[in-house]
Amino acid sequence: MSRFLLLALMIVVLAACDNKPKPVNDEERVLTFADFRGFFPQASLPYRLGADSLRQPADSLAFKAKVVKQFLPDTLAKGVFAAAEKPKFFPLALVEKDDLLYFVVEGVSKSSGRAAWLCFYDQKGTFLNRHLVARVGAGDRKGWVLDDKFNIRVTTESKRGQRDDVYAANPDGSLALILTNSNEPPPGGLYNPIDTFPRKHKLSGDYMAGEQNLVAIRDGETAKEFQFFIHFSKDKGNCTGELDGVGRLTGTNTGQYRDKRTACIIDFRFSGGKVTIRETGCGAYRGIKCFFEGTYVKKRK
Repeated sequence: MSRFLLLALMIVVLAACDNKPKPVNDEERVLTFADFRGFFPQASLPYRLGADSLRQPADSLAFKAKVVKQFLPDTLAKGVFAAAEKPKFFPLALVEKDDLLYFVVEGVSKSSGRAAWLCFYDQKGTFLNRHLVARVGAGDRKGWVLDDKFNIRVTTESKRGQRDDVYAANPDGSLALILTNSNEPPPGGLYNPIDTFPRKHKLSGDYMAGEQNLVAIRDGETAKEFQFFIHFSKDKGNCTGELDGVGRLTGTNTGQYRDKRTACIIDFRFSGGKVTIRETGCGAYRGIKCFFEGTYVKKRK
């Protein structure tokens, strides 16, 4: 073989080595959403993740800081891990339904335990929403199941008992509560399905107008949102209403909820330890002779 041919062969071999694909978790390369999807094993339904199933995977499987910053929301661990903590995040599973992608992400912290979130993205890689579905290490223990009909069942165990909340996912990644089963003793005969949700915001809390009239406000996924549950009973129980959902803060002391399935709108006004609510078109969630309206007084914790 001539020296010229030998030199040419060496150049080809070196070029091939330089073009060898790098690992997708490599800090030096630009990652795509396809790379991010590739971290997650495809899961079959039903998919189960109980509190006892949360085990810290090998550190080598943890997302690099670059991946976390690029693809996971900044608020992922908010309300679960302390702000000063730096938990490790791991890909657990991926399920696909039409245009909605269900990513299961686990977070591990030395002081706060372990948790898992269901993160929704669309097919283009746009993050839509995230929901805490499993946890161990705090006061409550959570586990969840995604069944073959894509119903999301979250089981919460606490000192008071056990509660199962069943949700359906909306196209925007929000969850609609469709069923609650609980053996927890309801305080005053009234069950609040969001009772154990975080309540660190200054407006969060339970607002009452008698034992059977409640407006519960809890922290939202973002600083501009809040979760709520309203139950009222009027005319000696002959006319009742009940509604839960996610509202948006429209001002320092005002908020609004717009239902995506009906024309229902609820306006909230907070002032002096009270909340006043007014409705527009919410007949689907109440009796025909009573309304979502009135002023409720905030209870002490």
